[in-house]
Amino acid sequence: MWRLKIAQGGGPYMYSTNNYVGRQTWEFDPDCGTSEEHAEVEKAHDEFTKNHHCVKPSGDVLLRLVH
Repeated sequence: MWRLKIAQGGGPYMYSTNNYVGRQTWEFDPDCGTSEEHAEVEKAHDEFTKNHHCVKPSGDVLLRLVH
């Protein structure tokens, strides 16, 4: 699952003059989320893989899984 990090340093290749105020980055955390949430994400991934050539919707399915 992905976790949102707000206003934190970004490593050796990121530079900030305002101490990263307003910066939002995403980081992957494999231990984040419940097994039910992991199953929902896997189902959404399988549906996308099966139907991506037939249906052209936006790719925000994972965003819509958030309750």
